[in-house]
Amino acid sequence: MIFQYDECADSMWVSISEPSSPCVYMESQTAGVLLRIEESTGIVRGFEVIVWSRRIAKGPVLIPEITDPEFQAQWIKNLSLMRDLK
Repeated sequence: MIFQYDECADSMWVSISEPSSPCVYMESQTAGVLLRIEESTGIVRGFEVIVWSRRIAKGPVLIPEITDPEFQAQWIKNLSLMRDLK
């Protein structure tokens, strides 16, 4: 999992894994989150959280489209570490 934060845009990009085919972007069920989905498989390969600093201050940003329990555990752990850095 790779995290990239753009302070000027206040956006956090998360890459879960490298796609093997082109990706499309679509809105998540979570407001302010854009999903990067591999076109050929429908697998979520990454996402962007817009207005990151305000979102992380409110608590965990959950992405319901990502159901992998290992990812969810790692994501929650990283969210708490990032919140502690603020």
